[in-house]
Parts: sequence; C-alpha cells; structure tokens
Amino acid sequence: MLGRRRHWDRYRQIAEVLTRYGLKMIVDTLGMRYRQWGWFKKPRIMPGLDDWSDRICQALAELGPTYIKLGQLASTRSDLLPERLVRALATLQDDVQAVAFDQVQKIVEAAWNQPYHTYLAYLDPTPLATASVGQVHSGRLADGREVVIKVRRPGIVAQSHADFAILRDLAQWAERHSDWGKQYQIRRLVDDLIKTLQAELDFGIEATNTQTARENLRRNPWAIVPEVIWELSREDVLVLTRIQGIKISDREQLKALGLSPGAVASHLIEALYQQVFEDGFFHADPHPGNVHVNAEGGVIWLDWGMVGTFSPAMQRRSVDLIMGLIQQRSDRVAESLIQLSQASSTVNEQELLTQVEILRHRYYDASLQDFAIGQALWDLLGLAQRFQIQIPSDYALLAKTAILADGLVRQLDPTASLVELSKPFASRMLMHQLDPRHWWLSFGEDIGRWTDLLLNFPEDLSGALKTMSRGEIHMVMEHKNVERILNHWERLVNRIGLSFILGSIILGTAIVVHNGILDRLLHFDVGEYVFILALLLALGMIIHTLRKGRW
Repeated sequence: MLGRRRHWDRYRQIAEVLTRYGLKMIVDTLGMRYRQWGWFKKPRIMPGLDDWSDRICQALAELGPTYIKLGQLASTRSDLLPERLVRALATLQDDVQAVAFDQVQKIVEAAWNQPYHTYLAYLDPTPLATASVGQVHSGRLADGREVVIKVRRPGIVAQSHADFAILRDLAQWAERHSDWGKQYQIRRLVDDLIKTLQAELDFGIEATNTQTARENLRRNPWAIVPEVIWELSREDVLVLTRIQGIKISDREQLKALGLSPGAVASHLIEALYQQVFEDGFFHADPHPGNVHVNAEGGVIWLDWGMVGTFSPAMQRRSVDLIMGLIQQRSDRVAESLIQLSQASSTVNEQELLTQVEILRHRYYDASLQDFAIGQALWDLLGLAQRFQIQIPSDYALLAKTAILADGLVRQLDPTASLVELSKPFASRMLMHQLDPRHWWLSFGEDIGRWTDLLLNFPEDLSGALKTMSRGEIHMVMEHKNVERILNHWERLVNRIGLSFILGSIILGTAIVVHNGILDRLLHFDVGEYVFILALLLALGMIIHTLRKGRW
C-alpha cells in the first residue's frame, strides 16, 4: 500500500486498537497484520464487550473524531451494513474533551487576524456544546447582537487527512482482494463518506448550507434558520445569530409556554416536507439538539453541517416510493426501489416483490397512526442490500431523517405519526410534482442522460458487434413475467402519449390566448375549436386508459 509508509504510526495505532478490542479478523481482512507493524506481543482483549458490534463502536470512539464521524455516517447505510452494526453505530456519541478556552481564543484571533474583542463585546469561556469536529460558544457582537461562535478543533484537519488517506488505501485493498469489497464497491462508499466528512470540516460549507436553508424556508412562517455573520465566518470559525429556544423534545416546557405539542409537530413536518419534496435540500440530522422551538411555536433548525440533496428526478422517485408505502402497493414499492438504484444490476423482480410483500404485512396492516414510515424506509434499504441494489447515499440520509422526525413527532404527540401529519401536505406535494417548472428541470436531466447515451452509442454498438463476431452472445427467451413486462411497457407508452397530449393542450392554450392570426383570416375562432377538440380527445383517452387500468 502506497500510504503505509507515510502514515506508519497511525496504521500501527489502528491495528493495535482493533486487535485490543478483539477485532483482529478485521485487521487481517484489511491486510493490516499487526506483526508487520513491529507489535509482536499478543494484546489483551478488552473485557466486558461480548457483542462484536459494541466492540467496533468502542474502537471507533478510541480512534478519534474522524472514526467517530465515520461510524455515525455509516449508521445511515442499512442498505450496506448488517442491522446489528447499524443500530450500534447509531448510538455512537461525540464523547470528546472540551478544547481549552485559551486555544479557542487563539483560533478565533488567527481567523480574524485581530484580537477577538475587536469584534466581540463578550465571549463566554464555557462552551454551549462540544463535538468531535467543533465546539460552540455564546457571545455578543460589539453592536449588541447575540451570536454563537463555532470553532473547529485544533489539529483535526491534519489528522483527518491522514485518516482519509488510510481509509482510501484500505478500501482499495479490500476491493481488490475480497468479494464483499467488490460486491459493495467499497471504494465508492468510502469516497462518499469522506466527501461528507470533508464538508463537515469546512465551516464555509456549513455557512453556505445555512444560508441556502434560510432562503428556502423564508416563505414558511413557522420555520426559523439562524443568519450567517459572513464578515466573521471562516473555514474554521462560524458565527451565527443566536436564536433563543428550547429543545423540541421538552414537551413539559412547551406546555409551560402555552404551546400545543401537536401544533409544533405539524410545523416540524410541514417544514421537513418542504425541504425534501419541494426544495430538494433537507436537514439530515434533526435530533433534539439541532431542532428547537421559540416562544411563539416556531421551529428553529440548527447545525446544517449534514444535509441531503435531491435532484428533481430523485424527488419524483422518492414521492413514488413513499406513496407506494402509504398506498400499500407492493408492486409500486418494488419498482421504485429498482429505479432508485445508481448502478445497473440484474434483480430478480419477482423475489423482490415477494420480500416487499412480507414487509407490507409487517407494517402496512397496522393503522396509519402506528405506521413508522422511517423504519419502513430503513428496512427497504436493508432489503436493497440483500438484492445488491446500490442506493445513493442521500436516500439513506432521508431514511435516517424520517426515523428521527418520526421519533420527535411521537415524543410531542404519542397519538400522532409522520403519515397522519403529512396528509394536509400531500396535495401540495402533488401540485409541486405537476408544476411545469418542475418538469423542465427533470427534462434537463433526461436530456443529459439521452445525450450521453447517443454519444456512447457508436462505441457500445462496436463492442456489441465484436462480441457477436466472437460468438460470445447468448440469447435466452422465457415466457416468465412476459405479461408483466408488456403491461409495464404499455403503461409507459400511455404515459408518454398523454404527456404529448398535455403538451399539445398547453400549446393550444397559448395559441388561443396569444395568437389570433387564423381567426382573422377565417373570420371565426379556429383556435378555440381546435383547443376544445384536443381537450375532448385527451379526456377520452385518459378515461379509456384509467378504465383499462393501464396507467
């Protein structure tokens, strides 16, 4: 491995910690035999940790901030990791020692190139919160505004970059030398996790995320995001306006303020649905420490270091999946799950449908009040793992977000659920999907994919002809699932046809409103008659399609 000589001491430390927690098998699997690091004495395994998943968590915690964050992010990938490990990693906490105030002062003054009291009338030496990446202090600007100052931990960037190199090195080795590494494309997974970790290390990215969320949620009167103090924010120091509030999970305090927990839950879900299905930019870590409530009942969204982003196409597929869950349509859920895949793979669709149907009986037979949509999404990602369906990481973040949000909702109002509270927003979500502006964005993505397909067509055709000339092509025809395939294509053609008709109606409307040339030539309203005829034909075709069940 290329990186082993550069990071020899860190490799040795990792091998030592893993072996001490009884994880020598991982050390050997990743090609890190501890004897090669000059550590010849067999270590004593830590007592009191019988479960291997707990031992992995303890080892990650001891290895420091990078591996703590790695474990927390990995806990969102139930589509790739065993359920027991995922649950254990979800409990991994940032149990780190606070940075001394004199170091915090030095970091702030180095970032501003000025003594901190030049801009701050007050800086509280006691931190509001500590985490593996940063530490938060309250303060007051010289102009009297109350702020919070988030400071990056000293030395974490250099250590993280060394750890990133080691992780990439280990992932490359695993993909070359193990079947599981190849199957799950471990290098791509590690690269995704590292990209997220790098974004959390740069507070400039968090500042941009915060500003984006603030602009998106500005039209929602019950959603509040802090304002970024740009002139004082840097990549290692983030300054935000301080918004007073209480944790959303503090139900008794909410009642003491005269607030309805049910109304607060509704405000939470409305903002979350807007983020996911309208803005395509959502808070991916809404635990009680990051979601507060002000005295008026507005929901305060804090810490935008981890976000999920959905393109219009991803939003559309997410809607299909969730609507399939709510409507108890196993076929729609299975089809949506395959469409979420980011890599082409052969999937036994009938077996997948059978497994989704088993999940349906587990969740769908319950009342909507008891239906845990976040857990259902989580289990579907686990099902995707079994069928080797590779799901983009942002969908895993959505499942994690749904689980956390569902937990918050049930804490606020034990009789409510995410599904029940989403009903008032379902029609708005549907109208957003039908918005022509939304179509154009999706159309742009489709054009890009078709362009790539056309550009690669000559090369693909040449490869296919060479394969045929070598006699290596085999054709197998089965009648299995033919009817289902034909039905699928019939629905697809119907949708395309109806889309063209809808476009024609829109164009006809434009002619009726803006173009009177034919009317003046023929002395009667040609455009209106053509438009009415097209509309009647479209309605007839839609009714026929719906009656045949081919939509």
